[in-house]
Amino acid sequence: RWLPLFLFLAACGKEKISLPQFREIELPVSSDLSAVWFTDTLHGAVSGGKAWESGFILSTDDGGDSWSVDTTLNRKMEHVTFDPSGQGYACGQDVMLYRPPESKKWQVQRVDFQWLRCAHYPSSHYGAVVSGEGYHGGQMRVFGPEFFWQVDTLQFFQAELEAVWYADSLTILAVGTGWVIRSGDGGQSWERLHLSDDFYSSVHFPDANTGYICGYSGSILKTQDAGKTWKLLRKGGQVGKRKKAFNALWFSSAERGWLVGDNGVFWNTDDGGESWKQVDEAPQDADYTDVFVLDGHGWATAKGGRFFKF
Repeated sequence: RWLPLFLFLAACGKEKISLPQFREIELPVSSDLSAVWFTDTLHGAVSGGKAWESGFILSTDDGGDSWSVDTTLNRKMEHVTFDPSGQGYACGQDVMLYRPPESKKWQVQRVDFQWLRCAHYPSSHYGAVVSGEGYHGGQMRVFGPEFFWQVDTLQFFQAELEAVWYADSLTILAVGTGWVIRSGDGGQSWERLHLSDDFYSSVHFPDANTGYICGYSGSILKTQDAGKTWKLLRKGGQVGKRKKAFNALWFSSAERGWLVGDNGVFWNTDDGGESWKQVDEAPQDADYTDVFVLDGHGWATAKGGRFFKF
């Protein structure tokens, strides 16, 4: 009579993976962390803050073992990223900042009075920033091609846009509240794809053809044709009946990736998202917000000022 119960409990558990190194790093802040980015295995930055009250950007020069506060603001900073030249870009409530290469000082790039959610600059000459608030009012800003602070195109969308990524110099994907949009001409025009079953939270392309999307309700999708079509790897729950709350993903190759979310979700895949394992060392009481991997080193942010290195 115990066999059915045993099988049920076994099915509820998730296969785990153990990492040789995984530790929590103390930071000089206690507010929620929103994003992390490293230019090499030593130099990185973290953004975060509290909506309408405070924001900050931190930096490290020793691979994330110690951190200093570079900039404080009165609005939350949602995202931080760097282009290949080492120039930094950060965005959040109302403001965009930039940091020249080899500098520690962040400067105001633009004041847009929009809730800017995510930026991606694959080049020092062009990039994109998405925004939105309250599940609507999405905006796409494409900068370039000559100066990173000059808006080339501004597009408006019904849904809040949460994340953006360049698959190549002309192909851009952005995701948000029941929306996935794609541009094949550098952001001059956009097509809405037939994907609307989740509040999509993150998009990442490890190469020009292979890309992944995850959502707050537990969806995972994959493309192998530069975002033209998508395969559903994992179906999420309905809004209000979430199976998992996925916040971010990052793939170091087309096959190997990481996915993080609320309630201790810290998953790894080695087969292109077909199967996933929970990182055994990851604390289950953490709500992870972002993950970044470079040259065999990984870093993750979480709410409450919690930071992890693996």
